[in-house]
Amino acid sequence: MIFMKKISLLIVASIALMMAFAACETTKQEPAPAAVEEDDLEYQRSINKIEGQVVSKETFNADKAAILKKIGELNDIMAKKDFTSWQKYISDGSKKYWSNSYTLLKASEKLPKELKGLKLKNLNDYFNYVFIPSRKGRQIDEIRYNSAEDVKAVQVTKTDDEKTKITVYYNFVKEGGDWKVELPQM
Repeated sequence: MIFMKKISLLIVASIALMMAFAACETTKQEPAPAAVEEDDLEYQRSINKIEGQVVSKETFNADKAAILKKIGELNDIMAKKDFTSWQKYISDGSKKYWSNSYTLLKASEKLPKELKGLKLKNLNDYFNYVFIPSRKGRQIDEIRYNSAEDVKAVQVTKTDDEKTKITVYYNFVKEGGDWKVELPQM
């Protein structure tokens, strides 16, 4: 009888041990809950304003990489004040708009205090007195689509009250299959 009780106890203990071990195994094999990754959130923020168009995540990643590369190149061009190279990055419509003498006159009237009295005479003046100072040393964090061929390059910061502040430093349009800077109009 004692022998039977020991065997029964041994069997019960073995079964309990096997069940506990099996439970640990199944826990290890369960997939972790799907966490939303930051790049997925950025992708959603970037495409949420476009209606009736689809931009895949792959396209978003390619566009962002191309635009950030162009911004890096523009930073080098601005540091050198290389107007000739800069023009290659600007959309045709922007070059035409900002070469207009009336547009330059109106822009001259809106220059900051330290430049009051300066008259913008040509696109080169716009490059030196408006474009460079307004973008020099800026950090671009994300892109935001207006459409599949119109993108803003923005800096995202948190305010003191934890709100998100978006500052647009570049607008890009697709022109001939390439992203070009679209200068803001007045």
